[in-house]
Amino acid sequence: MQAVAESPSVAAKEAQIQAAAAKLDQTMIAFLPQLSGKAGYTRLSKAAINFGGGYSVGAATGPEPGGDPIPIGIGPCAMGSPQMCTVDPNTGQPLTLVVAPPFKIQIPLNSYSLQAQLSVPISDYILSLVPAKRGSETRRDAVALARDAERIKVETDARLAYYNWLRTVASVVAVEDSLRRVKARALDVENLFNAGSATKAEVMRLTAQIAQIEQAINDARVFRTTAEQGLAIMLNDQDLDFSPGEDVIDLPPDMADLGNLDSLIREAHDKRLELKSMEKSIGAVDYGIKATRAGYFPRLDAFAEATYANPNQRFFPLAPVWRGSWSVGAQLTYSLNSALRTRAEIREYKANKRELVAQIEVMRRGIAMEVTQAYLARNKAIADIELSARTLESAVEAYRVATELFAVGSATTNDIIDAEADQLTAILRIVNSRIDLRTANARLLYATGRMKPNNVQVYDTRDKATRG
Repeated sequence: MQAVAESPSVAAKEAQIQAAAAKLDQTMIAFLPQLSGKAGYTRLSKAAINFGGGYSVGAATGPEPGGDPIPIGIGPCAMGSPQMCTVDPNTGQPLTLVVAPPFKIQIPLNSYSLQAQLSVPISDYILSLVPAKRGSETRRDAVALARDAERIKVETDARLAYYNWLRTVASVVAVEDSLRRVKARALDVENLFNAGSATKAEVMRLTAQIAQIEQAINDARVFRTTAEQGLAIMLNDQDLDFSPGEDVIDLPPDMADLGNLDSLIREAHDKRLELKSMEKSIGAVDYGIKATRAGYFPRLDAFAEATYANPNQRFFPLAPVWRGSWSVGAQLTYSLNSALRTRAEIREYKANKRELVAQIEVMRRGIAMEVTQAYLARNKAIADIELSARTLESAVEAYRVATELFAVGSATTNDIIDAEADQLTAILRIVNSRIDLRTANARLLYATGRMKPNNVQVYDTRDKATRG
C-alpha cells in the first residue's frame, strides 16, 4: 500500500539491509588471498665497495709453459752491496716488485623494481571464515525481519489513521443530520409561536440548541480536516481525494480461530517479527564470538613474492640489468597483545548478548500487554455494539413519540431537545462502537503477528521529484 511505499522508516530499514549486505561482502573479501603489486624507483647516493690494493713479486723471466715454479732466493741487491734482496736463484738478479691496482665494485645509482606479493591467511580459513560468514548473514536476516516488522507497523498505523478519519467523517454526518432535525423542529415551534401556541422561551431554547449543534459541526469538521492531513502526510500525497471505502454501520468480518487470551499471547511470542529479529541478532553475536576466538591461537599465513628489478638485490655483484627472482614460504606468528585484545572483545560481545536478551524480555512483556489491551478492547467493542444498537432503537422511538406528542401539544420543547440529544448520542455511540471494533481487530491482528508484510516497492526519497 501507499503508506508502506512512502514510509521513510521503511526506507531506512531498506538502507540498513543494503548496508548489511555490503558488510557481508566486506567480510568475504577480507578472507580472500591478499594480492598486491608495487612499482618503485629509487635514486641512490654514490657508493662503491672497495676491496683495497696490494703488491706482487715477479721474476724477470717466468717458468716455461707447463714447467715448475721458479723458487725465490735471497742475495745481495748488487755486487758488493751489503743489502739483501729477493733474487732469481738462476740468474742472481733482483726480482721486480709490482703494485696491484685496488679492486672496487660500483653500485648502480638508479634502482627500479616491480613486485607482486600474495598472502594466504590459512588459519583464518580454518578458524574464522565460517562463523564470520554466518554472522554477517544472520545480521542481514535480522535487519530484513526488522524491515518486514516495520512494514507491518506502518500498514497498521495507516489503517488506524484511516479509521480515525472515518470516525470524524461519520461524526460530521451524524451531527449534520441532527442539525436538520432540530431546524425542522425549530420551524414548527416558530409557527406555533406565531399562532400563539408556544412561548418565546421555547423558540429561544431551540435556537440555542441549533447554535450548539453548529458549533459541534465546526469542531467535527476541524477533527476531520486534521485526520485528513494526518493521512495525507502519512501517504506523502497532499492531492489525494479521500472518500470512505466501507459502510461503517456494517460489522467487520469476524476473526477466525481467536482462542483465549493466553493462547493469543503465545501466538504473538511465536510470530512477532520483532522478536525473531532480536533472536537473529543474538545469533549474530554468538557467531561473532566464535570468529573472534581465532585471536587466541597462532596465526598461520602462506606467502609468495615475485620481483623484477634493475638491479636485482638477489644477484651479486649489482649490475644495472633487469632480472627476476621469486620466493615462497609460510610463517607462524603469535601476539600476546592480540590474545589480550581478543579476550576484551569477547567480553564486549557477551555483554551485548546479555543486553539483547534483556531487551527481548522487555519486548515479550510489552507484546503480552499489547495483546491484552487489544483483546479486551475488542471484547468491549462487541459488547458496546449490542448495547448501542438497543440504545439507538430506544432513542429513535423516544424521539418519534416526543415529536408526535409535541405536535398535539402533549410534550414540551424540553422533551424534544432531550430526545434529540439522546438520539444523536446513540447514533454517535453506534458509529464509534463499530469503528472501535475495526480498530481493535487491526490492533489484535498486529499484536498477535498474524499480519504479513506488504512487499511493495519503497521509493527512494531522492527520486521523489522524478516520479511525476
